[in-house]
Amino acid sequence: MKIRRSNWVSRIGAVGLAVGCLTLAGFGSGATPAKAEDSPAAASRFVVLEAFNNEAALDNETGLVWETIPARAATVWKNAAGICAKKTVGGKKGWRLPALKELATLADHNIYPPPALPTGHPFSNVEFFGYWTATEHEDYTMSAWDVNFDYGIVGNDFKINKNFVWCVRDNAN
Repeated sequence: MKIRRSNWVSRIGAVGLAVGCLTLAGFGSGATPAKAEDSPAAASRFVVLEAFNNEAALDNETGLVWETIPARAATVWKNAAGICAKKTVGGKKGWRLPALKELATLADHNIYPPPALPTGHPFSNVEFFGYWTATEHEDYTMSAWDVNFDYGIVGNDFKINKNFVWCVRDNAN
């Protein structure tokens, strides 16, 4: 799992980080990401759920249910959990903001070009920016953890900044 600092990192540092991630992803080395049909195990990781009107997918690796089309509206951290709590996806309520460890399972920093999602994923509408997690930064109370799907990087951001929200459920019932 790659870690990045807050958005206050200088532009030069951010460019260096991006170049490093591209190197790790195999950009320029002739490496290409695997296709879903190349790995039957990867293709069966996600199951789109008919019981949710095909608007959610079960991750067989974690047991979590993710909305397949996250909203494109960005918000500050203090509003993110409420957005999920009020959400109805596939006719079902019970959504929540994911913990850092949960959302990070969807990030694959070896995938290029973006989005940095696992091979065979059923998701669409995913932004190449940060998505809030419910996990506050343990040392800096003004920050919370986020996951960026441009290069699959885990980092943190000031809670007053706007990031996207991707809601999750604990079960498919």
